[in-house]
Amino acid sequence: MYRKFKPNDNQQQKCHSERSEESNFKISKIILCALCVLFGEILLSGCKGDNKNTSVSIGNYAPKFVLTDLNKKTTNLDDYKGKKVILNFWATWCPPCVNEMPLLQEVYNNRKGEGIEVIGINYNEDYERVKKFISEKGVVFTILIDSDLKVSMDYGVIGLPVTFFIDREGRIKENVLADSLLRLLLIGDADGGANAR
Repeated sequence: MYRKFKPNDNQQQKCHSERSEESNFKISKIILCALCVLFGEILLSGCKGDNKNTSVSIGNYAPKFVLTDLNKKTTNLDDYKGKKVILNFWATWCPPCVNEMPLLQEVYNNRKGEGIEVIGINYNEDYERVKKFISEKGVVFTILIDSDLKVSMDYGVIGLPVTFFIDREGRIKENVLADSLLRLLLIGDADGGANAR
């Protein structure tokens, strides 16, 4: 005959404890996954073509800066007084930034004779990494490194890429946050862009 097996108290507690640990482990995995997704979203949120995170106002004077180029030579925004400046904040790890580089180089090649300068401000990356990237992409316009992110903070840059158009008097005429809009402003005759006086 069959006897019903009835676990004693110790066996019941052990079984309950094992189920509880297994349940806690599953909950921990779910929480960890959720945190990873959230952290990833936070990291990548700034690297979007539709980023609108800047604090400088159109019409105000562009914040002045002195930064070092890839040859360790200092460059001052005041050096460009009397010229139109396209100021692009970017990083090698940002896909929309990388996609804009050939367009910015094209604008530099086609419009530099019109008193338009293109300046790329790299978002705190290693000099050698940036030099290699620039060399591979054939970029010849001025590239500066914002090693302490002070200039990025002065311009209110939270996400990348962001491009500012600065007129001959040093005032911000426009800030552009998406490469399709950038194409319109740089290549076309849109008001406020590279053609603004």
